[in-house]
Amino acid sequence: MVDKLGNDSRYFYVERLDKDPLLPIIKRECEGGSVIHSDEWPSYRCLTSEGFIHETVNHQENYVDPLTGAHTQGVERSWLDAKISILKKKRGVPIHMLQSHLDQYCWKMWRKSQPDLFIAFLEDMRATYIINDD
Repeated sequence: MVDKLGNDSRYFYVERLDKDPLLPIIKRECEGGSVIHSDEWPSYRCLTSEGFIHETVNHQENYVDPLTGAHTQGVERSWLDAKISILKKKRGVPIHMLQSHLDQYCWKMWRKSQPDLFIAFLEDMRATYIINDD
């Protein structure tokens, strides 16, 4: 998933690209009423009935829908960058470790403007976990 403004990217490994694994992730990660652009993959057909504004593009006809302006170029480019970083540079990743590599890639993208990633990591750890000084 890629925020239309380009401020946020999230990647999730799923074994099957059908509605059952995809819909819970979309509902958990996207606010109701969000505009979602996708291709016309059948698994996404339920998004409007689930409370999202779903705009599609038929890639057999256009790269950008002429009526709505919907396109998937941002998410496709973002996924290409992630694949190059994770799969090519690391010469592949065992499937059971893919999600953790995706999470690390996303975190680095979110924090890319931080001058010191280690300090940013410690700050995020402090904000996420309760530290007990006992």
